[in-house]
Amino acid sequence: MSRLAFPLSVVALAALPLVAWASGCDSASETQPGTNVTPDQDAGDAAPDTGSGGFGAGGDHTGGSAAGDAGGNGGSSGGGAGGSPLAGCITGGFTAFHGNFHAHTSYSDGVDEPEDAFAHARDVAGLDIMVVTDHLEQLYLLPPVNRWGLCKDQADAANQPTVFIAECGYEYGSGFILPLFQSTGHNNVFFPDSLFPAVQTDFHDFYASLTGCAPCVGQFNHPGDEPTQTWNNFDYDAAVDDRMTLFELSGSNQAWDLYFQALDAGWHISPMLNQDNHSANWGTANDDRSGVFLTDLSRTALRQAMLDRRTFSSEDRNAAVRTMANGSCWMGSVLSGGTTVGLTVLAEDPDSNDGFDTINLFGPGKTLLDSYACNGATPCQASFTITTATSTYAVARAHQTDGDLLVAAPIWLTP
Repeated sequence: MSRLAFPLSVVALAALPLVAWASGCDSASETQPGTNVTPDQDAGDAAPDTGSGGFGAGGDHTGGSAAGDAGGNGGSSGGGAGGSPLAGCITGGFTAFHGNFHAHTSYSDGVDEPEDAFAHARDVAGLDIMVVTDHLEQLYLLPPVNRWGLCKDQADAANQPTVFIAECGYEYGSGFILPLFQSTGHNNVFFPDSLFPAVQTDFHDFYASLTGCAPCVGQFNHPGDEPTQTWNNFDYDAAVDDRMTLFELSGSNQAWDLYFQALDAGWHISPMLNQDNHSANWGTANDDRSGVFLTDLSRTALRQAMLDRRTFSSEDRNAAVRTMANGSCWMGSVLSGGTTVGLTVLAEDPDSNDGFDTINLFGPGKTLLDSYACNGATPCQASFTITTATSTYAVARAHQTDGDLLVAAPIWLTP
């Protein structure tokens, strides 16, 4: 296993006109005055990380220092307008790892045992992380007895801190629109200490179970896979917002649009891209990966990254992307107390012939705010300055020359 690191000295300064930022728009053509994004004309607005390294972005990792990710001119709390600190800034040194966080075995509607999934993901697919998420409702079925306990035991046997994370969660799917039993959506539950009730027909009851589970983290699964699988149009529930932190850009071709519908509804969610395996192809069904930036390859670090929303989606098996605010605030940060912030988007693929075409920046209403041409380079880094008069967010999407897409977690900003 090896980590690829690169110096973060490449700053792409786009020279594009001022673009109005829409806030809560229904379409990309709508704009709202008061929020603007401009390309950086001074690298000091979003300085590249100091230190010797970039972020590891290979499919395989062996651990090591990620000190190059920790620094920047913004300081430990993140600089706001005039250099004032911004609340909600997440700082630290993190490394990119790749995994598959949605998969099934014979314990629900897949094949083979969880231990087979872990071994295949690690030894064949070269993943850093594998989470088996059999269907909650089927985990109650017999035989075998205690499917949930057996999965946890097999995960513990396969888990190797600093080398490979093996874990079991489950997929909830019993929320329905009655009396027609139309699904309102499926959700993954990560790090549960026990099984939720077998049937909860109202997905709000599922939210209550999630908030009642101290270690649990939730994910919106394959949104729009069926017309009604939008959780009542992403009806916002503030009580569970800090637990429902993940959103799959998988399944339906509407997932990208629905992601912005959920963000505009108020959810603070970061992108994932999983395989939802039902065959013995965990990690090899395609090149889709969920990326996470971790302090180390451990379950504890993984859970914290999920809560902090330090994730990205990738259609490439070993590429990575991240967004930083003011040089030190990681993507996933919910910033407040400023009207201006510098954003730096960094995309990288260790394969030198697998570069990037563009980096696009989107805001509320899926409005395209700006675009930077990478011209096939890897790494590619673009910097922008955001000025806003209202609460807003920015999502970066990197396009590779072969058509693969990577989406970084948002940065949120409230004046």
